[in-house]
Parts: sequence; structure tokens; C-alpha cells
Amino acid sequence: MWLRGPVLPGFTFNEGRHTHRTWLSEDGVPEVARAARLGHRMPGMGEVYEHVTPPMEKKVRDVLEERWRQSLQALRPGECER
Repeated sequence: MWLRGPVLPGFTFNEGRHTHRTWLSEDGVPEVARAARLGHRMPGMGEVYEHVTPPMEKKVRDVLEERWRQSLQALRPGECER
């Protein structure tokens, strides 16, 4: 099912992408892995000498899963149904 508007009032897809990238940065995910996650190409020599490795991909999954778990724990009663 496609969403027809913001997930939250005033929250846009683009803001979600920025938040996503910021979280990855806060959690120490390397720039090359952050760029790859969002479909960006690294400018300059980074794309020549840096590559996303399986451990980097795992770190991305792990940090995002932890944030997901924390967000679920922060829900108030009744919010899960929404």
C-alpha cells in the first residue's frame, strides 16, 4: 500500500532521508556505507579507494535495527495500533 501523505504531519520523505543519514553518522557508520545506503556515489577519491564491505553492511543493519527497537519501546499504549 502506498502512503498518500506524510507519515507524520509535517514530516516529508526527504526529511526522512536526512534523518536516516544523520542516524548512521551518529552511530559511526563509515561515509562510504552511508552514501551507498542512500544510493549516492562518493565524490573524489573515496569511491576509488573505499568500498562497502560486508561488515559495513552488517553495521548499517545492526544500528538501524537497534534504533527501530528503541522506537518501539518508546511507544505509548495505543500507539502500536496506529
